[in-house]
Amino acid sequence: MEGNISFININKSFSGKRVLDSFNHQFELNKVHVILGKSGMGKSVLLKSLMGLIEIDDGEILINNKNLRSIKEDDKFNISYVFQFSALLNSLSVIENITLYLDEKNIGSKEERLIKANKILKDLGLEDSSEKIPSDLSGGMRKRAAIARSLMIEPQILLYDEPTAELDQINTKIISDIILDLKNEKKITQLVVTHDVAFAKSIADTLSILDDGKITLTTNKEGIEGLDHPLVNPIK
Repeated sequence: MEGNISFININKSFSGKRVLDSFNHQFELNKVHVILGKSGMGKSVLLKSLMGLIEIDDGEILINNKNLRSIKEDDKFNISYVFQFSALLNSLSVIENITLYLDEKNIGSKEERLIKANKILKDLGLEDSSEKIPSDLSGGMRKRAAIARSLMIEPQILLYDEPTAELDQINTKIISDIILDLKNEKKITQLVVTHDVAFAKSIADTLSILDDGKITLTTNKEGIEGLDHPLVNPIK
């Protein structure tokens, strides 16, 4: 089917422990897909396999019916990853972190890279923080800086690993607004791993439960509020 990210019979084990087990699922492009699951259920492994940070044991990952390996080679799809703890380098300023990949690949002129980075920083409310080092930023600002860095390659697919971890409600709302703006304005497909149910409900076009290496349940936006599942409606 056109317009999907398709995982087909994906298996991945670490030290004999199966993390993804004959995993099959499709995520429609240009939507926000949220994946909930307990720790150790394979959520981050799923994202990293799509990013190419982890090599799957077997199976296929397709985007628009094209194998991920061939897509990487012709660079048809740009995929970015926002790490849980931002993964910014404190030896570099914020703007140096954001332009690092394009600097290393010598993509565009230095002036073009700086103009692009400063525009993204302004869009994310970080225009006054470009010369600071990441350790001088608040947790919410570091998350936004990490998103800014991921946007420099103009991704068509953006992956988030616990983007609101350790954030307060105000900063969580800022992140949710950014995700929704990117969907509406940039038409970016976003896969979000989170434990934050309220955040998940605020952004999701689809919400999936990952348990024991498989998707056990998926619902659309209309079905999220009435969803009866311990991860979504925990026993008080």
